[in-house]
Amino acid sequence: MAITLCMIVRDEAARLPRCLASVVGVVDEAVIVDTGSQDETVAIARQWGARVYEVPWQEDFAAARNIALQYVTTEWVLVLDADETLTPSFAAVLPEICRQPNWLVVILLRQELGVVPPYTYVSRLFRHHPDLFFQRPYHETIDDSVLALQQREPHWQIGQVNRVAIVHSGYLGSQRQQKQERAERIMRRHLEQHPEDAYLWSKLAGVYLAKGAWQQAQHCLEQGLKVKSVPPAVAYELHYQRGNLYAERGEWPAAIQAYETALRTPTPAVMHLATYLRLAEAQKQLKRWGDALATYDRLQAVDPTCALAYQNQGALLLRLGQLRPALDKLRQAIHLLQVQNPQEAQRLSQELQAMGLL
Repeated sequence: MAITLCMIVRDEAARLPRCLASVVGVVDEAVIVDTGSQDETVAIARQWGARVYEVPWQEDFAAARNIALQYVTTEWVLVLDADETLTPSFAAVLPEICRQPNWLVVILLRQELGVVPPYTYVSRLFRHHPDLFFQRPYHETIDDSVLALQQREPHWQIGQVNRVAIVHSGYLGSQRQQKQERAERIMRRHLEQHPEDAYLWSKLAGVYLAKGAWQQAQHCLEQGLKVKSVPPAVAYELHYQRGNLYAERGEWPAAIQAYETALRTPTPAVMHLATYLRLAEAQKQLKRWGDALATYDRLQAVDPTCALAYQNQGALLLRLGQLRPALDKLRQAIHLLQVQNPQEAQRLSQELQAMGLL
């Protein structure tokens, strides 16, 4: 099955070559929309063989991505940003994934360098279907259009890949602050016109949380929770972010309650991984060791491939002096990391060897 790399870029000459190198031999074409680069971004993209379209920036990521989709000619679309790379292990299985006859979109595991939790799931691989398009000017996704299409054509399925497919470095160093400033500006403008967008209220709350503006974060969450008929996925996000707010304030019982409320929303279990991790951290702050261990068990039941769940649980068991079960969990973490994140697997192995445990 043919695949198009679909990107929007601006002044990414320093990072674009690494991104493009990660998809050599994987994609059949590349469509890149440039929104006003002043550096060598366009020349680099064209030298690589991409079809480049230069369009004015409209402070709307969804609009730019949808312009790029118009120029795709293949059956499948892979969306990357310049600060992302495709992992070799995922590239090896990509052709097989695209042969799944009823998969409409594939949820990919992305490793987030410099943030905790270090993994997120993103809808970045999907069929080039005329009814799939991006929405929202920031934190743009195709998810709403996917659900709408499934309601009309129920044979379509959502696939999922649990090995790291994408590595994202955009939050490292000063890049993170620049992204947050841009996100705040775009989302505030959108919410002035669309105060009913509970999803972006939750995302804006996350931006304020990251910079320690707790009162502003609380206001955003209150606005989001006031919206009527909030979809379960958005309600989940709001309660999750409220848990993060309480955690930032050190209000651990309230954080636990908010995380548990999020977990009770009727949403896909794949969405819950970060919540389980943060819930366990809150429980550990209150020295509720048994609850934290049970939370890691719950997470592993949802996703047996979540290496961080085994790693954190193993570390806690080690702290509690339960050596044998601790080593079992840590060995399982190393086994999973050898595929998902070989460098971390090596680091963890060396650390345990230095402690005389392996």
